[in-house]
Amino acid sequence: MTTQQALELAIHHHQAGRLTAEVIYRQILAVEPRHPDALHLLGIIAHIELKPDYPEAHANLGNTLKEQGRIDDAIAACRRALQLKPDCAEAYSILGSALRDKGQIDDAISACCMALNLKPDYPEAHLNLGNALRDKAQNDDAIHAFRQALQFRPDHAEAHNNLGSILHRLGRLDEAEASYRRALQIKPDCVEAHRNLAFLLNARGEAFRAWHITRNAPLSIASNTCVGRTMKAKTEGPWFAP
Repeated sequence: MTTQQALELAIHHHQAGRLTAEVIYRQILAVEPRHPDALHLLGIIAHIELKPDYPEAHANLGNTLKEQGRIDDAIAACRRALQLKPDCAEAYSILGSALRDKGQIDDAISACCMALNLKPDYPEAHLNLGNALRDKAQNDDAIHAFRQALQFRPDHAEAHNNLGSILHRLGRLDEAEASYRRALQIKPDCVEAHRNLAFLLNARGEAFRAWHITRNAPLSIASNTCVGRTMKAKTEGPWFAP
């Protein structure tokens, strides 16, 4: 059994409330002592064992499940957190993100708005709201949400990148470039910002600048995207992202 398979099995037991989950997490850590998901989930078990009605632990579990792609389980964990604490802003925000991943955009927006009603200065909830609004092409509202996220957390690389993506979509290329570059200043290994900035520069006919971006990008961008492959030629003239 691979580590990933073991982790998925442990999460299944975790969701069912079985102690087997803790055993498997510890087995994973015996092989990979710094495995981030196993460490995090084992910590959540400790919190829940000490405080079974601790809503934040269930919300954190929901976030981890969402990152694992277990969207239905993530939604269930968030709803459990909200049963325990109906005014848990973190649970509403994570629930909104999970509902968006499931394609339930209106419900996602409602959940994020609930989080912000409870905690207006919560940057992650503004970010998740902006992402859902972007999916509905409510561009002005999404821009406002991303800027609100940045007001409360100016160093939020994902918010800068996602703001740039909407400005890019609207043809506001100078503003979009500034947002992408700010994201990369904060998080130099931000794959999405590297990709988006390279595509933007390419679309403007600035092939050499786009190539320079891919040279400094994470390997996954430089070697696996059409940007990276095309830029290796350097002299082929204008090129376009699919």
